Amino acid sequence: MMQVDSRWNNRRLSVLGLIWALLIAADQITKYLVRANLTYETSWPDNWELIRISYIQNTGVAFGFLQGQSELLSFIVPIVLLGFIYMILTQPPFNPLSDYSFVLIFAGAVGNLIDRFWHGAVTDFIDPAYYPAFNVADSLISIGAVVLIGTSLLNQRKQI
Repeated sequence: MMQVDSRWNNRRLSVLGLIWALLIAADQITKYLVRANLTYETSWPDNWELIRISYIQNTGVAFGFLQGQSELLSFIVPIVLLGFIYMILTQPPFNPLSDYSFVLIFAGAVGNLIDRFWHGAVTDFIDPAYYPAFNVADSLISIGAVVLIGTSLLNQRKQI
């Protein structure tokens, strides 16, 4: 039987669940707006070189890795997410911000997984001139990972 860590109570789960749901909604709304207002592989504004909104579909993962493997990723990602949930619920927090970092990462992963199931590919739209296009979910994953790693490193340094 799974032993849930003592920090989890209904209030805490409700707050983190609400944050998680709002982040997924923000990701899905922005992707919907891009799909509804741009034609595939078009950008707005046309003449900007620094950053623009472009309708791009990614069938791989970050930076186009595993391109064309949406079916495989649609199978693997849910299994990884279930393991992720188990770890979060049963392990003590790494640091004070780790639970929030995990919520960001989990929301981003679910946001992109929704795209894979409903559209066959992830919609990317934030398109910097000299960097691969990404979306809100990718940003959530990146921010969550940076905060998790950064706070973990700071906590290790304090213990030395």
